[in-house]
Amino acid sequence: MSDDVDPTSAAPDPDDHVARLQAEIDAVKARRAGYRAAAAESVARGGPKRATDEELGIIKTDDTVGKIAADASHDIESKLSRVMSRFRRGGKK
Repeated sequence: MSDDVDPTSAAPDPDDHVARLQAEIDAVKARRAGYRAAAAESVARGGPKRATDEELGIIKTDDTVGKIAADASHDIESKLSRVMSRFRRGGKK
C-alpha cells in the first residue's frame, strides 16, 4: 500500500500567510481612514444632510380631523337631503 501524501507538495510558506494577513489589515485600515475622512467632512459641513420628507416617503396633506369630519358631515347631509326629498315626493324618483 502506498501513502497518499504527495512528496512534491511543500508546506505553505508562513511568510506568504503573514503577507496576506498584513495586506488585509492594510486594506481595512485604508477603509477606516476613508470613513473617518468622510465623517470629518460631514462634521465640517454642519452634520449629515437631512433627507427631505419626499425622500422619506412622507406625504403632507391638509386633511385634519376637523376637515375630514366636515367632509363626512357634508356627505351625510347631502345623502339625507336626497332621501328626504324622495319622501316629500311620495317615494318617486
